[in-house]
Amino acid sequence: MRLKGDQRARKCRIKLKHFEKFSDTTEALSATTAAVEGKLPKSLKRVLKKYVDKDPQEQLLVADAKLGFAIKDKFQLQCLSNSSVQELMRCIRSQLENLISGLPKKELVAMSLGLAHSLSRYKLKFSPDKVDTMIVQAVSLLDDLDKELNNYVMRCREWYGWHFPELGKLITDNLAFAKTVKIIGTRDNTATADLSDILPEEVEEKVKEAAEISMGTEIADDDIMNIQNLCDQIIDMTNYRAQLYDYLKARMMAMAPNLSVLVGDLVGARLIAHAGSLINLAKHPASTVQILGAEKALFRALKTKKDTPKYGIIYLRR
Repeated sequence: MRLKGDQRARKCRIKLKHFEKFSDTTEALSATTAAVEGKLPKSLKRVLKKYVDKDPQEQLLVADAKLGFAIKDKFQLQCLSNSSVQELMRCIRSQLENLISGLPKKELVAMSLGLAHSLSRYKLKFSPDKVDTMIVQAVSLLDDLDKELNNYVMRCREWYGWHFPELGKLITDNLAFAKTVKIIGTRDNTATADLSDILPEEVEEKVKEAAEISMGTEIADDDIMNIQNLCDQIIDMTNYRAQLYDYLKARMMAMAPNLSVLVGDLVGARLIAHAGSLINLAKHPASTVQILGAEKALFRALKTKKDTPKYGIIYLRR
């Protein structure tokens, strides 16, 4: 659509000069993706060469600014894309059924919907941020697993502590504690249980000595069975967490090796997750990266006129 000046744009009546129909959905998807990326499809080049005059006084109204720049570079045409053009395009779309003869509204809606679905699938399939999404999901799951493991271990120590309270002080490692409880069951079996694969020799001796003089209460077999089932859950979750961490570490070394070396795998992954993607994190200024994760404290400090936080997620690095 070509207009000479703003005054003519306000007074002119819209007429359809040419309508180019796509042969199939594949061609429509190819042309649409090229236009979204700011490239000129072959069909559009052909139409512009045939129907648009290269008059320096005329302007070509384009809905997409990127596409307008591409047309200007290729054909040296003056392209205009602003809010008024967008409003005009909305009016054209609302009257599209009257402008294009022989195209029922039902068929137009079906074709538009099919093209929209195809374009969405294309964007999801070829999204450059999808690897970042894997990192974001993995580190979020890792944090959730840590919270669940802490709750499970705390419950297991408290539950079994009624029967053998001394064991919790002797074994500080959570995984070793769960494995020990699973093997010995009641404290009466501690003397005959083989814990050499789990505990050091001196710790094993202290555990067996403490079991003989323990002040804990007696519990039933059903209680021990449920505690051991909880220990199985803790062991399985701990093993899966180790596997997930190895996966996250490999992803981080492939996607952001420099970030992994600077702040570590976990902190780097949390920074990416908080920023939304690696590209967004790279665009942040250093002052913003420094306080990522401390937004609530920052706004609270600004509201109360107190000292602002100096660090956020990046402070977690050891």
